[in-house]
Parts: sequence; structure tokens; C-alpha cells
Amino acid sequence: MFQQTITVWNRSDDEAYTRVLIEGAYWEDNRGVQLRKTGVSPDNGIFVIIPMENVPEGFAVRAQDYMMQGDVPLQPKSAKELLAVGAVMVSAADRLDFGGLPHWEVTGK
Repeated sequence: MFQQTITVWNRSDDEAYTRVLIEGAYWEDNRGVQLRKTGVSPDNGIFVIIPMENVPEGFAVRAQDYMMQGDVPLQPKSAKELLAVGAVMVSAADRLDFGGLPHWEVTGK
């Protein structure tokens, strides 16, 4: 159904990162601006759909995890390393495990 490959780095409580490669996801880049009293600032983000059938058992994605399009073999030691290569921090993740397509819906900036 979906053709994109993404890499997710799950953040643990001790700020270590576990890399998970997922094939068969949907990734959409959102570009926008936010109007402020001081001017305009970028308000870019992502919207990702990850079908449950395409993830390993026990997989979960949470706020403060990171993700990137493609197969990225990085084993980071810090969030700074992830941001340096263009990874996006997850701001919200919803598990929708009902209906005809159980999946995760993820947004990030």
C-alpha cells in the first residue's frame, strides 16, 4: 500500500536511542508559516502513517522519538547527532488499532 521506508529512533528514559527500520510507510512533508507580531516564522512539519502490519511486535512510537525518511544507518548517542543529519522530532503519536487499517499516525517538527 505505502512505498516509503523510514527510520525511527526510539528514545529510552536514559536518553539512549534504538534504531527501527520500517518499510511500507507514508511520509508527508508539510510546509507553512506562522504569523507573529514580530513577523513570519517557518512552521514546517511531517505527517506519517505507519501500518501496524509493517512494524516489529512491541513497536511503539512516542513524543521525543526521532524519525527520518529512508534507511539511515546512524546509531546516535544524542539528539544533537540526530538533528545534525536532519531527523525530525516526534511531537505526537496516536495508535489507531481499529478498523480496516490499524496504524500509527505520527506528527513532528
